[in-house]
Amino acid sequence: DAKEPICSSTLSKRQRKKLLKLEKWETVKKEKRRKEREKVKCKKLEAIKNGLPTRTGPSRNALKKNRAANSTKSLNIVVDLDFDDMMIPKDVAKCVKQLLRIYSINRRAKNPAQLHFAGITNGGNIHKALEKNDGYQNWDVQWSFGSILDIAKKENLVYLTSDSDEVITEMEQGTYYIIGGLVDHNHHKGYCLKRACTLGIKTARLPLNEYVEMKTRNVLSTFHVFELLLKVHEGNSWRDAIITVLPIRKGAKPIDGQSIS
Repeated sequence: DAKEPICSSTLSKRQRKKLLKLEKWETVKKEKRRKEREKVKCKKLEAIKNGLPTRTGPSRNALKKNRAANSTKSLNIVVDLDFDDMMIPKDVAKCVKQLLRIYSINRRAKNPAQLHFAGITNGGNIHKALEKNDGYQNWDVQWSFGSILDIAKKENLVYLTSDSDEVITEMEQGTYYIIGGLVDHNHHKGYCLKRACTLGIKTARLPLNEYVEMKTRNVLSTFHVFELLLKVHEGNSWRDAIITVLPIRKGAKPIDGQSIS
């Protein structure tokens, strides 16, 4: 269906300025993508001309075979996306960008996790943002437009939140670890804990305070929580995984004062 045209006369000066800025950003973004595609194409042609391989990473066939279903000890991770009404468009875009990064590193992992993207509102903001990515429906991901309670039995669900009193010491098979897909935690402190309690789901926090000292609040992005869980799943210790994954801006330092082994 055609979109209703925006009448500039009904907008305030600030709104018009914001709209123009958004339109300019969309134009710049399209041009940037076009140049990036052209650059990749030129590099590929140059490589073919010089008899060099055109792919440096794993082949598509190798990536297709590297499915979560083939993982020796499957780790179930659920990203809760039932936050459509709590994020502005900018944060929705950040959320979907993190989903792309999560899918990408999981696809290339030696022992990938079984991903569940749940709680999506059909036709909602997150759904619309996902629709901009061609072929997203074919990702090796379990999609759910229903409640996160539909994923598994309630007793097998654990909602990860930094506000929980319980601490994860090891990850268990058969347990579904839920990561909140809410981007702006600072404006919604404690919301994921309240949500889990309302739904009757057990909660737990990552053992950040047990291994490192941080300069900032110990709230990580959805992507960093997933990356940390994946590293532990692949055999790294909690300590080394935390130090490796935490952004530099968090200023994390090992409590034992030793460097990473």
